[in-house]
Amino acid sequence: MKYKDIILYLYNLRSSKGIDLTIERIKDALSAAGNPQEKFKTIHIAGTKGKGSISTMLASILKESDYDVGLYTSPHLTDFRERIQVNNRKILKKEVCEIFNECKDTIEKFDLTFFEAVTLMAFLYFEKKKIEIAVIEVGMGGRYDATNVINPILTIISNISLDHQEFLGNDEISIAKEKAGIIKNNVPLITCVYQPEILNLYRETCRQKNSELIHLNFFPKGIYKDLKFQEFVYKNRRYAIPLLGQHQIENAVCTIESIEKLKNRGIEISDKAIKNGLKNVKIEGRLEVFSRQLLIIIDVAHNKASFEALFNTMLKIKNGGNFKRIILILGILKYKNMEEIFKVVSKFSDMISVTILTKPNYELAAEPEDMNKFLNFKNVFSTGNVKDAIEMAMEINKTNMNKDCIVIAGSFFTAAEGKKYLKSFNLI
Repeated sequence: MKYKDIILYLYNLRSSKGIDLTIERIKDALSAAGNPQEKFKTIHIAGTKGKGSISTMLASILKESDYDVGLYTSPHLTDFRERIQVNNRKILKKEVCEIFNECKDTIEKFDLTFFEAVTLMAFLYFEKKKIEIAVIEVGMGGRYDATNVINPILTIISNISLDHQEFLGNDEISIAKEKAGIIKNNVPLITCVYQPEILNLYRETCRQKNSELIHLNFFPKGIYKDLKFQEFVYKNRRYAIPLLGQHQIENAVCTIESIEKLKNRGIEISDKAIKNGLKNVKIEGRLEVFSRQLLIIIDVAHNKASFEALFNTMLKIKNGGNFKRIILILGILKYKNMEEIFKVVSKFSDMISVTILTKPNYELAAEPEDMNKFLNFKNVFSTGNVKDAIEMAMEINKTNMNKDCIVIAGSFFTAAEGKKYLKSFNLI
């Protein structure tokens, strides 16, 4: 099969089979494939938010240390191949074809879902590339996630907040229990959770499994440098990351402490590699400054916690004199807790001049009129697609002498469509 046909085939699995959390099918499929996930060391990362950033930071540092490192993350932003990388390079289209054609019969024999099929492909690819260590991000939850078939040398649970309640439970402690499923016997756990009840749950789980618990609760403040990066000092060492937001400082600290634990377990990593790995990390769609000439920021915020991180960061940027107010473009998926998200938006309404509700090209995208029910302030408009929303925002900003900042957020799909369309403009 050709690459485009393979992608259509995989996406059809997503729409036809949906999400079915169990690890029995993927275990059987991997066993039939020779258990490729057992051929390399792994680090396993879960959490409501931050896990993708931590995963990418870890992979960047390991590459700087001259390890052959695999990175498996989800979802992707603009290119399916973002999900499977080796040494910061996306899997090639021809490699996708080779791996898929090799395991297509296994996918069909065991009736795998989209995520299970891609997980199988990733592990087979990493085995073929003879990587030394793989950074594996959980897709959803932990206990029944398809990635929870590995025996890692380190586990990380970044933090816990409400998301995917229809699959993981309606409160934070229920979600925390699902994510605790990745904690393994005699494998250290690093976590940044702040809720006492959840921390006690992880303490008890680690005690039962004879696993060390490292709890992080001190995070320095970042100093912004021209919206290009921020600096921070941790344990008397200065670091720089090309990412905005206090939450990214927390992710970086979690990454630094994870590296220290890896060093204790025999993985050789220099201080220089840590600094360079963080400095050179590239993560799209996380408070990404797409343009400075006409200030446009793209973010994949899609739940209450990530919207709070987005707006707290935007407030800090605004206080630095970088823009007057926000023109907000929002496209959210219909199964998200819109009431909670729009409570956050309303809390920061004084900073927003105009809100444009839109709908990305995805079957689960919410209709603008459904989102509008949760808003109770002025200057709210609607468009049928992201392209029209961006054009409207640019026209509005032009009347304000381009002094406002356009923010595109609400889902990976909204961010991806926004970025794709904006690439047609000559913006810097």
